[in-house]
Amino acid sequence: MSSCTAAAKTSYAHPALEAFLSKDSPQILSYARQDVSPGSMGSSTAANLNYSYGQEEIFQYMLDLINADRRAEGLDPVDLGHNPAAQEHAQDMLDNYYISHWGTDGLKPYMRYTKDGGINYEQENDAYHGWYDPQKDPSSYVDSDVKQTLYNLEYAMMNYDGPSNGHRKNILNKLHKKVNLGIAFDSKRLALVEQFEGDYIEYTQPPAIDGGIFTVSGRLLEGRLKNIQIYFDELPKTYTPDELLSEFHGSYSLGNEAGFIIAPAPPGVYYTNLSSKAVIADQWGVGRSGSFIITADISRIMSMGKGVYTFVVVAEINNEPVCLTNYSIFVD
Repeated sequence: MSSCTAAAKTSYAHPALEAFLSKDSPQILSYARQDVSPGSMGSSTAANLNYSYGQEEIFQYMLDLINADRRAEGLDPVDLGHNPAAQEHAQDMLDNYYISHWGTDGLKPYMRYTKDGGINYEQENDAYHGWYDPQKDPSSYVDSDVKQTLYNLEYAMMNYDGPSNGHRKNILNKLHKKVNLGIAFDSKRLALVEQFEGDYIEYTQPPAIDGGIFTVSGRLLEGRLKNIQIYFDELPKTYTPDELLSEFHGSYSLGNEAGFIIAPAPPGVYYTNLSSKAVIADQWGVGRSGSFIITADISRIMSMGKGVYTFVVVAEINNEPVCLTNYSIFVD
């Protein structure tokens, strides 16, 4: 699969965080977790802490933190996105005392993003401050200031991120244009979601399947269309918070590679050694202005049956392959 990430360069000089544990895998998308033991925040009291900020204020504060980190690396700032999937997932994590890229409904980030209207690619960071056992007595834990907690989590993702630096790479991805935020909190716990996305494609017809025929049309705002990759997941099923903490605590991928759609060969030319997963498009119309219309018979791929088929439009931007979409279609 084409890479959609950019490597980070330098580290920052900020005070170290207490009790921070990061888990990730070689996948690019990972999460951070901050476990807080009673009294770990020192002697602060509710009298000098604020956990009643309005959403607009804390979203702007979090956006400023992210863009400060990006500017320090010479990158353009990201705008605040409006896809609600990030906030829904943050609230689910807070309500159910867990952290995972999977939700209790079994949806992965790109599935949530598509269901809530997302049309570009997404890459998610998750972070959590608090404890995971709902039976614990909250009075044993000190209150925490929301902005300070957000600062700590952002700093941790930038500086204490494990071997792959997944969060940091995501925050500093030069291709990102927007970030959808999810921040759910009470006086002692907080769940944070940073769901970054691009802004490189406009659809006149989003990816659709009818009788095994795939259709998509629109316009690329940057780059040149290369191919369309297709990934497959089983239909989501619900999970308990304990299952998510124990079995789904790592990074996520786009499922299993099911196939890919390519342009027909020019007249007089033919493909050799073509992969069994390749589908040659029936129509591959690409204009100089970036407009495109593609149709392909993907019945062979659809024979995998019920599940989630995720379509990734791959373009070449500045001689680099870039994944422009993570668009999921549910077949049930």
